[in-house]
Amino acid sequence: MKNTYNYKNVFNHPVTLYRIGDFSLPFGIGLARTIIAIVIFLIMLIFRDFFNALAFISGLQIVMYIGIPFFLSGYIMKDRKSGKKVHYELYDLFHYFFTIYIPRKKFANDEEVLYTDMKKVTFEEVKIKQNKEGAKHEVENTSKNRTPQFDVNEVG
Repeated sequence: MKNTYNYKNVFNHPVTLYRIGDFSLPFGIGLARTIIAIVIFLIMLIFRDFFNALAFISGLQIVMYIGIPFFLSGYIMKDRKSGKKVHYELYDLFHYFFTIYIPRKKFANDEEVLYTDMKKVTFEEVKIKQNKEGAKHEVENTSKNRTPQFDVNEVG
């Protein structure tokens, strides 16, 4: 009898870097966490005026530019409530943000509710014109005589 092996844990194990080029590291660094930390660091460089204003002591800037990406990337890697991989979760987050949250779409029973952007709903008055003779397909004297009357010609 063959034993099947579940490879899910093996394939979900993060890629770990122990060597970068000729430089050997004393401990392994997760590749996903490293990439997330680099992206956070680049975002911090884009908004460096804001972060430099927070770090008014010159020694604090080094700690901030290394510490914030390190701890924030660790938090992002650990706080995955859906159990998805980080890049899938970020893709779903951006897809939700730009297709549902920003356009302010509303849903009911998994279907989009249309016309929610209209300020005021107005209804037109419906006028029903009653015909005194009745409709063309009605049989005469149906309310007076309870015997059935058939609309069949004599031929058949």
